[in-house]
Amino acid sequence: MASTQRTVLTETAYELIRQRLVDHDIEPGSKLNIATLSAELDVSPTPIREALARLEADGLVVKRNLAGYAAAPLLTNQQLEDLFEMRLLIEPAAAARAAVRIPGPDLAVLDDLLVEMRRATHSETDKQTLLVFLHHDAAFHEQIAASGGNTLMADTLRRFHSHAHLYRLYFGSGIAETTCREHERIVEALREADPDTAAGAMRTHIRRARERLSLAAG
Repeated sequence: MASTQRTVLTETAYELIRQRLVDHDIEPGSKLNIATLSAELDVSPTPIREALARLEADGLVVKRNLAGYAAAPLLTNQQLEDLFEMRLLIEPAAAARAAVRIPGPDLAVLDDLLVEMRRATHSETDKQTLLVFLHHDAAFHEQIAASGGNTLMADTLRRFHSHAHLYRLYFGSGIAETTCREHERIVEALREADPDTAAGAMRTHIRRARERLSLAAG
């Protein structure tokens, strides 16, 4: 029973700290104090340590010799290129798998996410609204991966999206309307159960997303 409770506490701490990291409530590169996090989340230090170890494996936290944990810094330009290269390998394949497997309720989830993303386009320059948009954007991609039925693929993409989300908070404006249109094309291909078109639409979307980030960063 105690082991089960600790697992739940660790999972809760992991999700809460992860959200703070990707939303920049904890700034990239800043020191993470276990005692402070323990007090803020009202859990003992052990689940915090276990959560930080998981976040280190995700690449969102770094452990420094004799200095404890710190939030990972933003990706370098080369790391961002590497991330998008991996997304281009995996996400079109995930979309193709989903096109021949996705059930009706999962399509409805994608439709609902698009509605929420559309709502967020009207005040995109507000940070909280941008956060809502980016959360739904990540959920959209993760839902497609999950609908394809490959758990490892879905878990891998979730980690990728955490890093992309972290980066895009600095370069998020001006992307929403175009992103929604590209997502709509992907959903159309999924609804038609066309794996080749779904893979192509996803590939185009990822390439254009990379271009938009490169232009914004430049």
